[in-house]
Amino acid sequence: MNLFIDAGNSRIKWIYGHRLPSFIEAVSYRIDWRKKLYLSWHLLPEPQNILLSNVNSSDIETFISNICQKLWNKKLHIITAEKEQNNPKLTVAYKKPEHLGTDRYLAMLGARSLTNDNFCVIGCGTAITLDAVDSSGKHLGGVILPGIRLCENTLLTNTKRLKPMRWTANILGTDTAACIGAGIHHALPGGIEKIIMEIEEESNQSFQRFAFGGDGQILFGKKNSKYQIESDLVFRGMFAYLASKEGNLNGEK
Repeated sequence: MNLFIDAGNSRIKWIYGHRLPSFIEAVSYRIDWRKKLYLSWHLLPEPQNILLSNVNSSDIETFISNICQKLWNKKLHIITAEKEQNNPKLTVAYKKPEHLGTDRYLAMLGARSLTNDNFCVIGCGTAITLDAVDSSGKHLGGVILPGIRLCENTLLTNTKRLKPMRWTANILGTDTAACIGAGIHHALPGGIEKIIMEIEEESNQSFQRFAFGGDGQILFGKKNSKYQIESDLVFRGMFAYLASKEGNLNGEK
């Protein structure tokens, strides 16, 4: 069994198991997450491998590493993006691949394990990310823009009389809160789709669309049937990453 941990900007998610689908647990940083992690993990049998994807602070890595040592006397493997990945095939566009967010890297590996065609993978969390990969596994590059809450917070912080958004299925709102919700709800997926269409037009090829993250269903669910929602895509990427390392990173005590 493996313990896979995804430390994002808003919360920590993890799975304990040896295959997907698996039950995903999560804790928000807004509560006592350190206590929550310890209480959630202290009865788990010793994992064979413990992998961490962290786009947050190094303090989180230190705390999780200490928990793993305390509970199982086990080494924590911290994932960093690599320039060349052979199985599944992926070549990262960044000159310094270690600067690429591991959530984006693993999501690309996860999507690559699902298809050998061109694809775009869209992360829907605190930020919205898009990464395009061609059929040879070449990462063409990416885009980062504010997510739902960052967009809302920017409006509320820089204006006097606006109120927090209220979601509406309508294209147009009929009060200020609904107008904010409609604007964000339609602008973000519309902008992402426009970028993908330009990629397709420039390359004269089609790209599969994968979305992951907490807001994936909100942004790319019912109205966007072209988008395949994969809530466990980062964890799928961890399985692919582990397999490429011959299935054992933390066997030693």
